[in-house]
Amino acid sequence: MTDSTDARHRHLRRFMAPLVVLALVLGACGGDDPGTKDEGEEDKAAASTEEYCANSLAIETVAEPDIDFDALSPEQQAEEAKKFATGTLRPLADKLIASAPEELEDDAAVADEALTELEQTGDFEAVFGNPETVEAFNNLHDYDLENCDWERVDVVASEYKFDGVPGTIPAGVTSFEFDNIGTEQHEMVILRKKDGETMTFDQILAIEDEAEAETHVDFVGATFGEPNDAEDLYAIADVKPGDYVMVCFVPVGSTPEAVQAAEDADREIEGAPHFQQGMKAEFKVTA
Repeated sequence: MTDSTDARHRHLRRFMAPLVVLALVLGACGGDDPGTKDEGEEDKAAASTEEYCANSLAIETVAEPDIDFDALSPEQQAEEAKKFATGTLRPLADKLIASAPEELEDDAAVADEALTELEQTGDFEAVFGNPETVEAFNNLHDYDLENCDWERVDVVASEYKFDGVPGTIPAGVTSFEFDNIGTEQHEMVILRKKDGETMTFDQILAIEDEAEAETHVDFVGATFGEPNDAEDLYAIADVKPGDYVMVCFVPVGSTPEAVQAAEDADREIEGAPHFQQGMKAEFKVTA
């Protein structure tokens, strides 16, 4: 099993995590000092937090845009990105208007500008490469981790392994936090073996025909990170019981410098995928 996504597609994965929380901005607004809350107000606040977290999860798990980088020109790619921002993110954002907490107001203002720029330009890298935008998204995600009842798994990537992946994880919403401390680019692709599947993950990953391999597994989530990335990188999924594997398909030798040189020469890194060097981790999700 190989990953046919080129460097540009892998770069898009890096921006999906902050992109899908953009809709938070439409529900953030200021208000008066609430003062001391009585029991009824506390119950209302708890219900509001639960609603907010459900809406946030819906946005976090939205499918990434289906943009064919090989077939489309840069201008066409930008148009598809604009459609995704207005057609997918905006409707989801409407559901958060009544539930977004006012604590996010300042960071939401920054995110609002980023969403508007994406709608106008369709340029993922320019929009989400802004350090101020990165910081705002980090703050939004930190709020979710602190206030939503989600499991957290901290995954550390290096050459060529994942550390921190437990053997078992309870079913439910889980945020797989991703930190790349290596010298090469790494990605975290999470796959679930289809119900009733008898092949091992090693056998599935050995299948050369990607379409055939994908009939044996379900895609769960993914993110991508440069070495020592300052951005919160993560993949959130509502995992159900079953057998899972975490895999890195990035080619060996994918340092930022080597990748840039390959892109400048209009070629791809030709190394074997990292998982063939041992960068994979299997785990079970239990009820």
